[in-house]
Amino acid sequence: MNKLYIKLMTTNIKNGKKFYLPYILSGILIVTLFYNILAIYYNEGLSNMAGGGDVKLIMSFGSKVIGIFSFIFIFYTNSFIMKRRKKDIGIYNILGMEKRHIAKELFAETMAIAIIVIVCGLATGILFDKFLMMFLYKLLGFETSIKFVISGMAVFYTLILFLALYFLIMVYNVMQVKLSNPIELLRGSNVGEKEPKTKVLMAITGFLCIGAGYYIAITTENPMAALMFFFIAVLLVIIGTYCLFTAGSIALLKMLRNNKKYYYQKKHFTAVSGMIYRMKQNAAGLANICILSTMVLVMVSTTVSMYIGEEDILKTRFEAELNINGRSGKLADSTNIIQLAEDEIKKQGRKILKEYEYTHITVGGVMNGSELDTEGEEGIKYNFSDITFLNLITRDDFKKISGIDAGDIKEDEIKLFGTAKYNEDEIKFLGLSYKVKESVADNKFAQMESNAAKCYFAVTGDYNGLEKVAARIREENVEDMYNYGLHIDIDGTPDQKKQCAKALSKLLNNNDKTGLLKVSVESREENRSGFYIVYGGLFFLGIFLGTMFLIITVLIIFYKQISEGYEDRERFIIMEKVGMSKKDVKSSIRSQIRTVFLLPIAVATIHVAAAFPMTRRLLAMLNMSNYKLYIICVIATVVVFAIIYVIVFLLTSRTYYKIVGEENR
Repeated sequence: MNKLYIKLMTTNIKNGKKFYLPYILSGILIVTLFYNILAIYYNEGLSNMAGGGDVKLIMSFGSKVIGIFSFIFIFYTNSFIMKRRKKDIGIYNILGMEKRHIAKELFAETMAIAIIVIVCGLATGILFDKFLMMFLYKLLGFETSIKFVISGMAVFYTLILFLALYFLIMVYNVMQVKLSNPIELLRGSNVGEKEPKTKVLMAITGFLCIGAGYYIAITTENPMAALMFFFIAVLLVIIGTYCLFTAGSIALLKMLRNNKKYYYQKKHFTAVSGMIYRMKQNAAGLANICILSTMVLVMVSTTVSMYIGEEDILKTRFEAELNINGRSGKLADSTNIIQLAEDEIKKQGRKILKEYEYTHITVGGVMNGSELDTEGEEGIKYNFSDITFLNLITRDDFKKISGIDAGDIKEDEIKLFGTAKYNEDEIKFLGLSYKVKESVADNKFAQMESNAAKCYFAVTGDYNGLEKVAARIREENVEDMYNYGLHIDIDGTPDQKKQCAKALSKLLNNNDKTGLLKVSVESREENRSGFYIVYGGLFFLGIFLGTMFLIITVLIIFYKQISEGYEDRERFIIMEKVGMSKKDVKSSIRSQIRTVFLLPIAVATIHVAAAFPMTRRLLAMLNMSNYKLYIICVIATVVVFAIIYVIVFLLTSRTYYKIVGEENR
């Protein structure tokens, strides 16, 4: 009996290789990806490197994403195979095999596939592990030798996950047989759908969900709020996409059917009528393709833009090579600190290329109309995302840091440059009132306090304006209201710049001659490696997950087309028998595929465009202000993905035609 099960299993897999081979290969690839990302996480060499903890955190997140999608995808593709197998299982049952014998055959088949997938996946992962580590180290800028090792923990968790996954698939497949009767199984691969009704409520729900998701993405201005609402917006768009593809596609097809000039053509008649009757399944597949396509586009475009724009991000975060910051209770005389800094830089043998200083006062509070309430209402707890910040700065200092000439500003006037446009004619705070001469919203100011509700540079005419505000703050016994910044660019090698920064930090900390409190020195070069590690790790993960989602998308398209090809074959055979030529069959097939096949990528592109304002603000939290680069990366990603999508379209349409137009003729 055992030999019989093995023979049946071998015959089934051999005869159904069109379905089983992609299923097995995709399983091997996902096991490989899961092992590799865990192997990176458990790599001892990475743990001992500076910044390795950040990379491990990124890889930990990636392993969870791959694990979740492994369950979803393999169950999804298994359902296609089971639909094709039901007829064979029904025949076994009618010929005398009991359900328990069929269950044993399915158990043997599922376990054999599981062993092949897991063993080959682990072998491939182990084989390519060193190559991927070399690629990751290159992205991160690590210069060290990499030993070939097999990660025991990665092997262990990979075995646990995928053995559990295939065990659940085996249980699901056996239950499909246990709960069905032979006649249902015989008809399982040919069960049709009743003509679905146009579901107005579902269509409205879809429009409302997508509209709400788009509204959140477009109108959420605060980056911290954008992070909080991001997953809500994603969930709404996913629900809306499923509803619209299910209800909207049916409405579209019925509209085409009611158009007599379009419908009563040979190539349109069979395509439209066929799709209407199985649109429930068709719509779900299209929605899955659309959502996965959106994931690929967003993930790849954002991580690629951050990796390419690392230098811009670094310069946004650190305005100069040496950034000296301090606080003071009075308008400080900067002569001493500038002289101390210049002398130390010359002592280190470095040359000053650029130097500028500025002073500003920061006032924070909750906006109530035109008044900035700096104390808040008693008994109410405020989140940081509720706070609005004003960075009061003189016209001359603002020009130094932004390059913008704010023009003439009177004593009772103020100009606001910030993350959002200020719509009131005046602004009040600390008992002072100013006319708002101008308000400018510009992305370049988005990094000032990225997790605050709003943040502005409030430009005054001169230092008298700052002193007026400082006098009010002193009444609250605040001793360090002035923020002083000195930014210096120097020449030298990376190591020389780091050494200069360390010497300058040692000199200025706790030096009474500076006239400042809480002096700190930040070096762009000292932080460069940390930035490259984080953004390199994100880029690696983006490519990793983007590749996985792309493979899943392609395979869903493949299974969808092949499955529908077998379902449509008998229908087209009948149409040929009543006079429809093979040329007409091919024309009808092209019409059917084109009607819905290009819809998912079109909708995915619209989703990405609608998500742009939110992703832009999320990128602002990561100091990514080069939005032109991000737009270029989005366009390039869409173009490359569209090319791949069209190639898949051409290949699957040929396979579909081969099934319905030529096979068994």
